Parts: sequence; structure tokens; C-alpha cells
Amino acid sequence: MNKFNIGIARQFSLLGEQMSESIRKTWEAARPSLTQLKARIVEYDFPSLLPYFKELGEILKKAEDIALRYKSIIVELGYPPHRDVPVEFVRHIVHDYEQYGKEYVAEYIDELMFTYYDEQVISEMSLKWENENLAKSRIHILRNAIKCHNQMMYDASIPTLLPQLEGVIAEAFDHNEKFNGYHMKVYLKNLLIKNLSDNDLSLTDALYNFYIQHILANFEHGKEIGSDVSRNAILHGGDKNYGKQSNSLKLILLFDFLITVLNNIPEEVIQSARAEFEENKLKKEEKERLNYERLKKKFG
Repeated sequence: MNKFNIGIARQFSLLGEQMSESIRKTWEAARPSLTQLKARIVEYDFPSLLPYFKELGEILKKAEDIALRYKSIIVELGYPPHRDVPVEFVRHIVHDYEQYGKEYVAEYIDELMFTYYDEQVISEMSLKWENENLAKSRIHILRNAIKCHNQMMYDASIPTLLPQLEGVIAEAFDHNEKFNGYHMKVYLKNLLIKNLSDNDLSLTDALYNFYIQHILANFEHGKEIGSDVSRNAILHGGDKNYGKQSNSLKLILLFDFLITVLNNIPEEVIQSARAEFEENKLKKEEKERLNYERLKKKFG
């Protein structure tokens, strides 16, 4: 398989803040039509422009549909979304999923990921973390995690990376008290999905879905483990077979995307999360008060 070098990060930046590179490519494919469109504009022949607008709209809609489908498919396949994914990669996965189904794509998704995210790409990715504010104080830990991954020591890289995900979220939101899954979900919701529209191409909702479904998956000792990267299953010793290349890669990609989103987090997002905590606290207190009044009335 040839090495890809075009990232999906840039796919989501042409139309609006984050338009996909695939849209850029289809835009390029439409260039002959656009050239004719420009000529028509010069001539002020507006009625004849309509077919070109329609063609361009269809091209952009198709690219948008592919990008939106990819977001849900990649999480369903067990991988977090990542901004540096090749356009060919995206088209290939969506096409095969639609034509042959999930199981067909699941058969090759790991090898496809390993081919693109090889040791060189992973090392270059980790070098970017050196300049990220949230990573600087923990960079010695992250370096060791990447070293373990590249040396195929996945039993070590995975439990090293999992706590760092929580650490950067707590630090970004300036959290200074007990931290649990409830806090994590509120922070992620306010950061990643609260202000999204139904057709948002930013990938952040897919990032949220992956974290909730896979990292924060429910776990109880003695019961079936619902995710191969379950935070609780791994760190509480329930999952003893987690040490796989695919799992280590998933956490690296998740951390890379997450730390990018968390850096320079808007103050309004932080305040929105804190307001939600306060609102939930008041609701809980009111519920407890009503329950107390009910019991008092019942038993005197």
C-alpha cells in the first residue's frame, strides 16, 4: 500500500472553518466548470450560470456526505477520529463500508492504520507535543509512552497513556477537586458537542462518541469487557489482554487530537461546564429535599 500524505485535518477548512480536503479535491475536479462560470460572470449572463451552481453544489454535497459518514464509521470500527487522515483512506473506508458492510472493513482496518501511522509518523506526531502547553509538564511520561509503542511494548504504553488523557482534561479546565467519570463527561460534552450543528464537519462529535463509548465504557469485574481500551477495565486489572498495537495506536491518536482541541480552550466553554455542575448540584439537592419531605410525611 502506498504511503498517504494528505490529511483529513485540512479537509475541513475550505468552506467555513473546517472544510475537508476531499471537498478541496472535488473543488479542483470542478475547476473547468468554475472557469466557464467565471467567464459567464464577466459577461453578466446570469441565467446561464445556474447549471454551474447546481453542479458545484452537487459536488460539495457529495464530499460533505462522505465526510459525515466517515465520522460515524470510524468510531463504530473502534478507532478515534484523527485530523491527519488521508483523503484516499476516507473514501476507501466509506465506500467499502457502504458496499460490503462493517465486518468487511473491520478485517483490514488495523493493517490500514498501521501502514499509515508507522513509527516515523508516530514519532513526528509526538514531537509536536513538545510545544503544546498541556503536554510540557508531562512530556517525560509521553516520551516514554511513545518509546514503548515504537518498541512494541504495548502493555506499558497503554496504561501510561490512559491517565494522561484525564490529566490534560483536568488541567485544561483547571479542575481542582475530586475527578471522576461524571466530570469527564460534562467537560467533554461542553468542549466537543454542545455547540455543534447536525451537519458539522469538525470531527469533535466523533471524538466525544469514541471517548464515551470506548474509553469510559462500563466495566465490572467478572463480566464481559465492552471495549478493548476501557479505562477502568485496564487500570483496575480486569483486562489482561489489552497489550495490542491497535489499542496503543488508538490512545496515541486520541491523545493527539484531544490535546489539540484542549489547547487554548475558550473561557466560555470552561464557564459553561462549571455552570452545568452547579445546575446539577442544585437539582440533586432539590431532589434530596423532596425525598426527605416525602419520607417525613409518610413516617412522621
